[in-house]
Amino acid sequence: MRWQFHYPKRTSFYPPDYDNPGLGGCEASLVLLTRALAARGHHVEVFNCCYRPGIYDGVTWRMTWELDTAPAPDVAVAVRFDEALWPAGSKAGHHLFWMLDDRARGPAAFADTFRGRGGQVVLASQAMQQRLGAASVDISTRLIPLPVETERYTRPLTGRAPICLFASMPNRGLDSALALWPRIRAAVPDAELWVTSGWQLWGFTNSESDDRWHQLLGGRPLPDGVRLLGTRPRAELIEIQQQAALTLYPCRFPEMFCLSAAESAAAGAPVITSPVDALTERVHHDQTGILIAGDIDEYDTQNAFATAAIGLLTDPTRRTAMARAGQAGAARLAPGRVAAAWETLLISRACGPER
Repeated sequence: MRWQFHYPKRTSFYPPDYDNPGLGGCEASLVLLTRALAARGHHVEVFNCCYRPGIYDGVTWRMTWELDTAPAPDVAVAVRFDEALWPAGSKAGHHLFWMLDDRARGPAAFADTFRGRGGQVVLASQAMQQRLGAASVDISTRLIPLPVETERYTRPLTGRAPICLFASMPNRGLDSALALWPRIRAAVPDAELWVTSGWQLWGFTNSESDDRWHQLLGGRPLPDGVRLLGTRPRAELIEIQQQAALTLYPCRFPEMFCLSAAESAAAGAPVITSPVDALTERVHHDQTGILIAGDIDEYDTQNAFATAAIGLLTDPTRRTAMARAGQAGAARLAPGRVAAAWETLLISRACGPER
């Protein structure tokens, strides 16, 4: 079947950026899903602000303006924004909207145009469903998780050093992780906190990212035991994730899926995080990780994070059990399985909504 994905955000990227320097969650998911659909025999095209159009892993990446003259596809997927919608007179066989954040504007506009034509909204989490409900968006939905390259996480779970990982965007809670870190270090003197990610994932230059780091850290030295690794090529990031004993993520951001938590589960690094939106779906408390309620800027909440981290770092048996459970749950995120779930959307245009 011929699939077309339209992602009109004015940030230029192309598929090799996934491997180096890396991409944000929405863009990375687009690369992985389209690649997996192509591997399953589909003809897949992506229309975006692609600064180097071409064919990558079987997927044709084209400039967004080319969509105006492209043949009508079997499946038209509007990605994330209302600007991605096909016109009302579109002759595509199936219309889908891929919701990738907490904004209901795009799905609402899609519902107005394509509800009567069997259009469906693909959600990555129940948290997204709640956003649509709060906005009174009436449209058929289907819950399909975002893809993770689970097959690349093969390192053993046992024998890991006391390394904690913070792998999300820095502005989502790194300041709190740094504030509570000395309490962990005092209890586990050889513990280290490795910080990955950076604004390059959003298309910023290295200089612009350095500016953001300076604004966040204020020129202050990092606490003892903290290593700022920044963005890393995907292969290196996967190795780093698999060296971590756990992931430490005090969060204040409305996560609608959280790929960093999903990747940590695949890597066997149990996640200690906040019960914010979809993080309660990524982490099953006391089974695959630990959820810590409360304001991450408050001392008591930070102390609870530190206590939980110390507990896992000093109890390898419990930590390994959580890691195994997390990896088992992450298996369903393999790109091939996610692509197969997308294929089921075409079996019937009368599928009822998932609530």
